[in-house]
Parts: sequence; C-alpha cells; structure tokens
Amino acid sequence: ASARPDGGMAVPPPMRLRVAVGLKQAMVEIDAYPDTTWESAKLEACAAAGDLDTTAHRLLFRGREPAPEDTVGGLGVKPTAKLMLLETEASKRERARQQQETQMEEMRRARAAEFSSSARGGKGEALGSSRSGAADAGPNATEDPIERSRSALTERTARADALARDLEALERSVSASSVAAGALGGHAAPDEKAFAAFADACEKAVIGCDEVETHGDGDLRAARKALVTRLQGFLRRVDDARARNGDRGDS
Repeated sequence: ASARPDGGMAVPPPMRLRVAVGLKQAMVEIDAYPDTTWESAKLEACAAAGDLDTTAHRLLFRGREPAPEDTVGGLGVKPTAKLMLLETEASKRERARQQQETQMEEMRRARAAEFSSSARGGKGEALGSSRSGAADAGPNATEDPIERSRSALTERTARADALARDLEALERSVSASSVAAGALGGHAAPDEKAFAAFADACEKAVIGCDEVETHGDGDLRAARKALVTRLQGFLRRVDDARARNGDRGDS
C-alpha cells in the first residue's frame, strides 16, 4: 500500500469478484479485500444476489466451502476467480419436505372431494371416477424418485470419468513440455486457456452434482458426496499442473 500525504497508509482498492448464483449460474459481482473473511464475502454475495438467506447458502471456491474465518487473500483468491453461491443441503431437504407436505395435503383434499362426489353419484360413478383418475395419473405416477436420482448420478459419474481422462492428458502434456524445455523442437507447453476451461468444466460438474436430490437416501447422499470430493481433487490437481506449467514457462 502507498503512503497518503498525511503520512498514513493508503487503503488498496478492493478486488472485484464474480459469483455464479444457483444452478442457473446467474452472475453477480462483489468487492473484497485480502483480509475479507469468507463469512463476510458470503454475506455480500447473498445481498448482491437479492438478499438471499445467508444461513441457507454456501459460498464455494474451487468446488469447496472454506471456513468462515478464512480470508480471501489467505485462500489465494484472484480477481479472475469465479465463486459459486449454492443452496445448502439442509435448506434443500427442508424445502423438499415442505413440498412433500403440500403435495400430501393436496392429495388428501382430492380424495375427500372424490369421496364426496362418489357419495352423491353412486357406486358406479365412483368406480368410473376411480378408474379415470388412475388413467390420468399416467406412468410417471409410479416412477421412483430415488431411481431417477441414481440414474442422474450415474450420468454425472461418467462425466467425471471423462474429466479424469482430460486431466491426465493435461498433466502428461505439462510433464512432457518440462522434460523437453530448451530442446530444439521441444513439446509445446499447454495454453493457459486449457487450464481455465478444465477448471470451469469441473466447477460445472460440481453444480451438476448439487442438482441431484438424495430424497433422504443415505447411500445416494454418500455417493454424491464422494463424487463431489473427487471433482474437488481434480481442481487441486489442475491448479498444481497450472503452477508447474507457469514455472516452466518462466524459466
């Protein structure tokens, strides 16, 4: 920081950070200083996103949520970084519970109305109404939501497998360029855009995992958590590869 005319130290300008909000990734921007705590950054992000409930959201950096007392500078957040503001698991479970209660209440009201109608119209009409209602429900009425979530998680696991192959190719390219550094016709170092594109794909994959509802199933929740952890590992590895690539390019 530079000195002010009165002898004090000038406060450096804040960093402008981009935050992708929710599964649709609507972008907002916040100001942060190196000593801004993660909790303060989350408060500002929630406010910028439309006064969202701070207790129902988490602010992610590189696919994980830092501790509230961590600082922006200590985490190595740069102005080019993209943060993600997502709803917490507890909030999603509570919202799903409320939706389920609403649906159950609607079903009770519909059954009560059907019973009242059948009592007035006779047993024959009630039977026809019952059959009609079963037909109107359609095949989706019997679909198991947990099976749909398992299928969705399988698709996202396949995507993670593809990302793993891309990352291995990127790491091999960095290693090859390091070995060939200085040699005539050596292996070209990967472009910075390749690292940025891979990190962006990983972050989107994390968001994709967040879209999968577990419906209270413990095995499904554990599988989703393991997949998110795997993707977070990819982000750490690509950061390491990017650093090695930069060191090679600076030498």
